[in-house]
This record gives sequence, structure tokens and C-alpha cells, in this order.
Amino acid sequence: MIESGKTIFVPWDFKGVSEYALDHALFYASATKLSVCLICVVKKESFVKEAKSKLDKIAADVFARKGKHVRTIVEVGSFHSGLKKAADKNQASMIFVGIDGFKGIQKYIGTSILNVISGAVIPSIVVQRPKRSRSTFTILCPIDQNRESKLLLKWLAYFARYITIKVYLVYPEFAEPGMNKKAFRNVAFAKNYLKKERIDFESECFSVYDFNNSIVNFSRKKGVDLIFNLTKRKFGYRSLFTTPKSHYLIANKEKIPVMCITSVWKMWRFLPFK
Repeated sequence: MIESGKTIFVPWDFKGVSEYALDHALFYASATKLSVCLICVVKKESFVKEAKSKLDKIAADVFARKGKHVRTIVEVGSFHSGLKKAADKNQASMIFVGIDGFKGIQKYIGTSILNVISGAVIPSIVVQRPKRSRSTFTILCPIDQNRESKLLLKWLAYFARYITIKVYLVYPEFAEPGMNKKAFRNVAFAKNYLKKERIDFESECFSVYDFNNSIVNFSRKKGVDLIFNLTKRKFGYRSLFTTPKSHYLIANKEKIPVMCITSVWKMWRFLPFK
């Protein structure tokens, strides 16, 4: 949960995209006072010593260049099991992951790392480029007909505690009046919530048939810093043969960072969302 996490995790694979993830993580850590931890997952115990030595050198370099303390952890196992084990032990609040878009066959089946973070309980922020310095931090938050989309508002309020943000609420327009009614009801709730939290926002409506592409294009035009994405806890058997639409948003062509948040029942304990 948001309030219980103390650490920002950055999975490290010794590639340039990991540097991008660390760049973003350090910004969020400075704002929220959370600690940053680099984690490398290796397949064999014999690889641990070498990987730890490399991580420690990277941490020392970060301190020398930016004056920021970064912890390091090496776990043995698969990426999923190693990351989960470390996250549980170290009270991870967020995970920053660097990816290099879709390549080759991954365009059709999705990258393995996206399959791991999509549906993970701990929110993950996926980055494809270095962080850009801006005077105003902007977040795009999609609201649809499902009540779970209102859970994203909790994270908007969380960021607003530490950073001055501007929010773009975007919502789909359906052909069915009933679906529109549900979506508009959630949007009205979101607007009232943001007003009470004194968060600056604007709203925009897009056709449901090209919703994700519209989100990316709109974010490019507005210079959005972060896109929220509500992911599913589990994918069905069809996801073994097709790439979920959310993956194309996460690895978007404009390389805009995306925060993947999974709907979990515990969030409904918070009074504003009951």
C-alpha cells in the first residue's frame, strides 16, 4: 500500500534503460523522502558476488555525481520471484523499470518484463527515456465506466502531497448510452475529488475505439510527464497468444513514462472510495 512502502526499487540489467529508470527514481525519492534500492536478479548463486560488486560501483558513482545514497541487493531466481522476494523484505512502495520498447517477436507477444509488472500489486513506473526537467509536473489520469478507475485518484492525491501537479482527466465516449452514463458518473466523482484535494485539472473526452492512441497523442501535445494505467491482476489464457492493449500504452511510441497500478480490494477500505 502507498502508506506502508519505504523503498523505491530499480531493477538493474546493466543497460542504458536502467540508467533512465534510476534517473526518474531519484527524482521521486527526493520529493517523497523514500530510499532507492538497485536490485539485480541472477540465475545462479555463483553470479551473486560479481553482480553485487558491479552494483556497489554504480551506487558509489551515483553518490559521487549526485550526492544520493543508493542501496544494492542481489537475489537469486527468476526475475519475478527475485523481485517479489526483495520487495516483500524491503517494503517496496514503487518499482521503476527501464524498457526499450517492443522489438522483434516481442511486438506480438509482449515483453516478459511487461507481463511481470502488468498486474503486480506494487505499482510500477515504466520509463524509456531520461527524466526531463519541467516547471510543472503533469499527470494524465484515464477514468472509464469501471469503478476501479477511481482508485487512480488515490495516487493523484499521494503525489500532490509532495509535488505540485497538473492533472488531465481523460475518459472514453461509448456508443451505448448506459456505458456513457457510468463513465460520466465516475468523471463527476473524480472532478469533485480533485476539487476537494485542491488539485489543478482539466478534462478531455476521446472515442472509446481509439482510446489508447488518443491518450498517447494527447500526452505528446500537452507534454505530459506521467500516464496512469490501471492494469489487471491476472491475464487469461488469451494473453498467451496476444498482446494486451495495455502493453502498447505502456511501451508507447512517444516514450512517455507510464505508471501501472493494479486494482486491489484493500483500496476500498479508504472512506472516499466506498
